[in-house]
Amino acid sequence: MTEETTPTEGSRCRHCRNPIPAGAATAPFCCRGCEAVHALLFERGFGRYYELQGGAVGAPPPPPETARPTHGWLEPLLERAARSGDYATLELDVQGIHCAACVWLMQETFRRRPGAGAITVNPAVGRVSLAFRPGAFAPGDWLADVEAFGYRFGPPRKQASRASLDLPLRLGASAALTLNLMIFSVSFYFGLAPADGELFGFFSWLSFALATALVAVGGWPFLRAAVAGLRRGFAHLDLPIALGILLVYATSLARMREGRGDLAYFDTLGVFVTLMLAGRFLQERLIERNRRFLLDDGGAEDLWVRRIEQGRPRALPAARVRAGDRLLVAPGELVPVDAILGGGAAGAVSSDWIDGESEPRAVEPGDRIGAGCFNAGATALDLLATTDYADSPLVALLARPAPPPEGERRPTRLWDRLARGWVAGVLAAAALGVALWLPAGPERALEVAAALLVVTCPCAIGIAIPLAQELTLGRLRRAGAYVRRDDLLDRLPAVRKLLFDKTGTLTLGRLELAHPERLAALSPEARDAAYDLAARSGHPAARAIAGALEALGARFDPAAATRELPGLGVELERAGAVWRLGRAGWAAPGATASATLLARDGVALAELALAEVPRPDARAELARLAARGYEIWLLSGDAPERVARLAEALGLPAARALGGLDPRAKAERVASLDRGDTLYLGDGVNDALAFARAHAAGTPAIDRPVMPGRSDFFLVGEGLAPLAAALELAADLRRTTLRLLGAAVVYNLGVVAAALAGWVAPVTAAVVMPASTLALIAYTVASLAPGRARRPAPGPLELAGARP
Repeated sequence: MTEETTPTEGSRCRHCRNPIPAGAATAPFCCRGCEAVHALLFERGFGRYYELQGGAVGAPPPPPETARPTHGWLEPLLERAARSGDYATLELDVQGIHCAACVWLMQETFRRRPGAGAITVNPAVGRVSLAFRPGAFAPGDWLADVEAFGYRFGPPRKQASRASLDLPLRLGASAALTLNLMIFSVSFYFGLAPADGELFGFFSWLSFALATALVAVGGWPFLRAAVAGLRRGFAHLDLPIALGILLVYATSLARMREGRGDLAYFDTLGVFVTLMLAGRFLQERLIERNRRFLLDDGGAEDLWVRRIEQGRPRALPAARVRAGDRLLVAPGELVPVDAILGGGAAGAVSSDWIDGESEPRAVEPGDRIGAGCFNAGATALDLLATTDYADSPLVALLARPAPPPEGERRPTRLWDRLARGWVAGVLAAAALGVALWLPAGPERALEVAAALLVVTCPCAIGIAIPLAQELTLGRLRRAGAYVRRDDLLDRLPAVRKLLFDKTGTLTLGRLELAHPERLAALSPEARDAAYDLAARSGHPAARAIAGALEALGARFDPAAATRELPGLGVELERAGAVWRLGRAGWAAPGATASATLLARDGVALAELALAEVPRPDARAELARLAARGYEIWLLSGDAPERVARLAEALGLPAARALGGLDPRAKAERVASLDRGDTLYLGDGVNDALAFARAHAAGTPAIDRPVMPGRSDFFLVGEGLAPLAAALELAADLRRTTLRLLGAAVVYNLGVVAAALAGWVAPVTAAVVMPASTLALIAYTVASLAPGRARRPAPGPLELAGARP
């Protein structure tokens, strides 16, 4: 396969298949990460990846210059790795697997390395198991090799939820039991009667045995949830389902005792339970898949650091760091406590994750470095801890919130009122049926009540609405929005205020030249010298300058001998001239510019200021959201003047662009704005407290630690269009849901009247209930299927009148 035959599709990225943001300069790729990985795949001979991909949509990889994978957690795992003969085994979690091509790529990169034994990749869970010969195979090198393609690894923490393991088995067993019950019921419908003697008895008791197994296997999730709800004082929708199962089963048992198995509801019971289980399975499936796509949030447990002990670095959990410890922090790693840079080389640190400061800063021996900074330089930092980890601000920010009980949904007003009203109505109808038919005998009254609970089953809620959610979640994945909380789509229609962090959220978290034309105006000789200087430095500013010069065609001299002076810049002597790139006062003595200077023999040639790169469609998407009535705020820990400049560039009102906010101030501002109608989008640990205060919260940065695992949803790619898609499709879903409920109310009024009149026989219930369910399913698919033309979803101003 050649690069020219790589699959393309309209406005979708050639690598990850996600939509290309409007205004992206990287087309036919959605971002620089995809462009770099696409080139790397062909460079290393992995072009077959695209043949196996099959058009599957995945997450774009981060650009090479912003990727910060670290493996401090790996060393303890290797120490505990199980041994079998000459081989060691290791299990790791992996983020980003989405198709067969991902599995093949990991297997191929592993197979090509010396000392490799066997590899097993489980894409359903996101886990990889390795068997290798220690000494011959370097796990860390293989991880770095695979992470270059956009994947991330972590300790094995992912665990499937009980429902995701339990429901498919129960659904399969219930479907099989139901099919057998329906086969036996056909014999009764076509004339098998008590007069047929032993054959009738055999079929009756066999049906009863299958129905008993069905209640035990398929009915248990609803029975358990109903009891748990009553214990918490909440009557939710599982209660009428559970009562329906029990009453139908009890009525059928009474018929069996009378010797009239032909009048039992066994087949109806089977269809009822199977449909309800199918709806529950649809609710869980895609949400669980989205959760497993990411690494699990280990909070502070994910932080490891190297402490110098007896002259050697030793990996240990950050929680064990004490004041006075000497730490070694490699490039890309996090500083877990306040520290002072020791003797030796200077470096650069980035605090964007902790305070939103966009530009890395140079540090020299003796400088203080705050907890939460990343080593943004090219060399390791030798640090002296000045506080215990227990006193670090990261402790509060990384504290994991207590998870809700498994399977429990956070109630919203619409569903809370709906559940209570539905339960009360169904139980009242059943009680009325008992009262009306009790004079005809207890068994007849019980039969009417059971019929009412079966034919009035919340099929719209039990299967049609879960199907609608499944279709919506699938469309959101294709748009680049991944939902992680099962109640998010219920909450999004209430959103009126959109709150954005700045660095890494409205911007891409990387720097570019504010005035690239200044480089273009230089002579070819000056551009070549500047490229030799910038390409040999690991400082983020130098990387941005080198990238701009490369795009201008500057030439690189492998023989050039440069000298980097920590905290000052890079120097090159060429043809009797001294070229410098760095701090203004050093590059050109007497210069006072705050930006990086390029100088020759002390004379400034170009002032190279840096600026953050906004997301390519940020201005257009924010304008579209504002036009639809959303109130947009920019909340950042970065300097107020930088926040004001970005707000002006994006067309946001200055009064709603607030800078200099620490994590607590951010959270307080979110709390003051929230009326159950805020959505917060952020990427750093400084957003953790704000996440907890917002009505809904998401992140566009899945390559950053901690926040993806705490979000209600995450976005992939470099655009903001997936956020607008999530809001629009949630509104679509709300409209479809209300129509389904309206149809269900009309249907139930009719069947309740028929049941109270005693017209609903077993065969009637067996036909009416699944027929109504199929009709609702057909409407749902027609309303929400991908590719259906739809009118623009209403904004919050249009929805305000119908707000639940």
